[in-house]
Amino acid sequence: MALFTEQKGILSPKVEYDAEMNRYHPGLEDEIKEVLADLRHNEMMFNLETEPDLVEQRIYERQALQCRYRYLIGEARRLGLHTILTEHA
Repeated sequence: MALFTEQKGILSPKVEYDAEMNRYHPGLEDEIKEVLADLRHNEMMFNLETEPDLVEQRIYERQALQCRYRYLIGEARRLGLHTILTEHA
C-alpha cells in the first residue's frame, strides 16, 4: 500500500501546468483552420468566376470570411493563445 500512496503523491495537483495549455481551446483553432480553408476556396472560385454578379458575390463572401478570421484571431489574442497566433496569423 505504501507504494500506491507514493504514486498518488507524485500525481498530486502540486504539478504546475503550462498556463497556455490550461486556456487551450481546440474548437477555436478548428474554427480558424476552417475559415482559412474557406478563404482559400473562395480565392480559387473567384479566379474561376466569369459572371459579374457571381464575382461580386465572391467579393462579399471574402469580406465576410475576413471579418470572421479577424474576430477569431482577436479571441485567440484575448485568451493569450500565442501558439494558435503563431501558427495561423
